[in-house]
Amino acid sequence: MVRKILILLTWAVLSGLSACAAPAAAPLTIELEVTDPPAATRRVDVPLGAEVTLRITVPSEDRAHVHGYEIEQDLVAGVPTEIVFDATMAGTYEVESHVTDAIWLDLVVK
Repeated sequence: MVRKILILLTWAVLSGLSACAAPAAAPLTIELEVTDPPAATRRVDVPLGAEVTLRITVPSEDRAHVHGYEIEQDLVAGVPTEIVFDATMAGTYEVESHVTDAIWLDLVVK
């Protein structure tokens, strides 16, 4: 009898905890239109766990790098290019050009 009560109590506690779990973060799309010369670095807050889509358009061929997540992507002039990743690590991460070394974005994941 005691065993059944312990099992029921354990189940009740675990069920309650799962109901309290934080909701999944909504997807986030960040539009970035790079200029020549580049604008000042833009800071963007990103919810931890969100699926992030960076949609980047550049005036000339370039290569984007998302630091920390170690994502690199070639960019074609005038063509919006999407980089998609899950923001699973808290912190501040630069998105930069590997051609001009300009820092386009600071992504603050929290």
